[in-house]
Amino acid sequence: MEKILVKTGIYSFIVPFFLFVALLKREKSTTDVEGMSLFEVTPFPEFFFKIFRYSVIISIIGVVVAFLYVRYLKDEISESKKE
Repeated sequence: MEKILVKTGIYSFIVPFFLFVALLKREKSTTDVEGMSLFEVTPFPEFFFKIFRYSVIISIIGVVVAFLYVRYLKDEISESKKE
C-alpha cells in the first residue's frame, strides 16, 4: 500500500506541474466598463510558486483519494474471500 501511495504522490505532483507550466498563462488582460484595457504580467517567482502550490494541493488530494480507494478495495477483497 505504501508503494502505491508514494507513486501516486509523485505522479500526481509531476503531471499537474508540467501541465500548469505548459497551459497556465502569465499574462492577464482585463477591460473595464469604459473600454480601457489593463495588461498584467505575473513575475516568474510568483508564477512558479502558484504552480507549485496548485501541484502540492492536487498531490495531497490524489494521495488521500488513493488511500481511501486502496483501503476500500482491500476491505472489499477481504470480505469477498471470507464468503
